[in-house]
Amino acid sequence: MPIRHNLFFPRLSSSRSPAPRSCSARQRRSLLALALLGVLGTSVAPSPMQAHAEPASGEVRTLESSVDTPALDPVEQLPDLRQHPAGPERKAAFLELLVPLVEAENAKIQAQRDWLLEARERQASLSAADREHLQRLCADYGIECGTPNTFEYLLSRVDTLPLEMVVIQAVEESGWGTSRFARQGNNLFGLRCFSEGCGLAQKGSSRRYQRFDSVQESVAHYLHNLNTHRAYLSLRQKRAALTANGEPVAAESLIHTLDNYSVSDDYFDVLLALLRTNGDLIRQHSSDDGSPA
Repeated sequence: MPIRHNLFFPRLSSSRSPAPRSCSARQRRSLLALALLGVLGTSVAPSPMQAHAEPASGEVRTLESSVDTPALDPVEQLPDLRQHPAGPERKAAFLELLVPLVEAENAKIQAQRDWLLEARERQASLSAADREHLQRLCADYGIECGTPNTFEYLLSRVDTLPLEMVVIQAVEESGWGTSRFARQGNNLFGLRCFSEGCGLAQKGSSRRYQRFDSVQESVAHYLHNLNTHRAYLSLRQKRAALTANGEPVAAESLIHTLDNYSVSDDYFDVLLALLRTNGDLIRQHSSDDGSPA
């Protein structure tokens, strides 16, 4: 599978630390309902939609509230998926690994978004802890706090991405997890780095690609990049418009906004073909597939 030469991927800082291996892939999917409460170093409070008593002070619950939840396996080293025969067996192994991690990262983003929506309604009564947390979100998502549009700008960035789109990009960029950058650097998305000597070098080229400590870190960086980088403004605008109109944010709707992800002329067609071929299979591995836990 040839490497797609992505255009805009600055190295993103991360303070995430891996959690111990604690449960099987099937168990991980059954725990994804709890992932909203915090995974891998980010503990979050219950969302406003959950049936918990409001704080006596009326302040917005911050994401810093400590909640003990099972951690998903961070997969510190991507297994060599070439050991599985190409076809259904390799696809199943790849999806069994990746889908729970994408869902967990999306759940963390959704928790942040729920907090923002609640905080926006109570702007006049935010506590000092709330304001401090808001400042951290602004810094993390590259937004200037304290402006009249702070919440709107943040909400345009702090949002989830369709599972199917994330997975098919990983499929295309890593060849179902078998590329050298995936195997040696946990880099499933062709994420580049630009500082001298960083990451992994592409053979016969000056391009270098990021190395991640875990597969989940790779997923988190990919999501953060699409949610913050100027190259993907059109994606965020399309997502916001769909949300405002009450329409589903589907992979098919956002794929055509990824023109800055690859220089390949047929990139959209390739992703859409992968989606048509593998969309149902991806959803079968999702915790929302409707099957019993």
